[in-house]
Amino acid sequence: MSTRVAVVSFDDVPPVGGQGRYVAGLERQMPLEGYQIEMISPKRGPWGESPRIPHRTRRPPIDFSLFLRRHIQQVAREVQPDLWHYQGGPGGVMVRRHPPGAPLIYTSHHTYRTAHGRSLATMPMGYLESRGYKLAEHVVAVSPSTAASLMADSGVPKERISVIPSGVDTAWLQPPPDDAQRDTILFVGRLIPAKGVQYFVAMFRTLSEEHPDLVAEVCGDGVLLPVAMGAAERFGGRLRILGRVEDADLREAYQRARVFVMPSRFEGLGLVALEAMACGTPVVGMDVPGLRDMRDTGITLVKLDDQKALHDEVNRLLLDGARWRELSAQALEVVRTSYSWEAVRPRIAEVYRSVLPSSSTQAA
Repeated sequence: MSTRVAVVSFDDVPPVGGQGRYVAGLERQMPLEGYQIEMISPKRGPWGESPRIPHRTRRPPIDFSLFLRRHIQQVAREVQPDLWHYQGGPGGVMVRRHPPGAPLIYTSHHTYRTAHGRSLATMPMGYLESRGYKLAEHVVAVSPSTAASLMADSGVPKERISVIPSGVDTAWLQPPPDDAQRDTILFVGRLIPAKGVQYFVAMFRTLSEEHPDLVAEVCGDGVLLPVAMGAAERFGGRLRILGRVEDADLREAYQRARVFVMPSRFEGLGLVALEAMACGTPVVGMDVPGLRDMRDTGITLVKLDDQKALHDEVNRLLLDGARWRELSAQALEVVRTSYSWEAVRPRIAEVYRSVLPSSSTQAA
């Protein structure tokens, strides 16, 4: 009999961001280790599909957390999990009390302090986040930077933290054939200021003059979509705003790209960078927590907000074939050995076993 794990997440399938891709991976991968995943989200749960969640705040993840708090006994009765696995971080689920009947694991995808600093406006959210992590028997941090924030800002003891990255599906994401055209630069992410699409567009304005055949592609949605669409009109089709794309289209975008550009102001890990690297695409990004943890793995980092350095590193990879091949090979090797689900899955299973009572470790 497999062990039942209730995975609780605001982001579900189809995913909006890295957290949704993570839980989709858990749902596919953990049964291979003997764990049955039961998804609890705004889209799925014992209340049926897409329940009506009251809008009490301006933050949908917080509204879902409040909704879940009122229905947690119902979830526990109907799902009867052996283990709760909550997904935390900004955009994640917050818990004020330990859910009933089973141990709790939290995955921290990043923290409020990492994303927003120590501003007074975010202190209540940081406090609630910290409280949830302290209630957990164990916390999985997706990167060393996130683990450091958990210890320094949330007071989670080092011995209750495991650093395990989000897995990458290397069976799905692979390099294109050797003779494939790789003639674009690519941005993938939410179109919000913190993710830096404005830097990407500004950089392409210069690169497009130096490389008349270069094309830039943007995959994602958000408040800056109208701005990006307006910018695209000035480039005569050479800046393509693709919006939210299906998985198959995203994979093709990764495989078309010669360089993946990630000018974010913060990242918990940077899953889309890893997905690009799984396709053999070198990455250029800003030197911020999360991305910094992947230095020397096929990713090149520049000083935060240094648009000239960002341009210069992308331009170097467009011109220097030997450097491009070196970083492409390095990216492939690192993702396959350290970030593939084959590498990550057993480590998550070990955390599950470590907190389960001996009578519930059938999956071992």
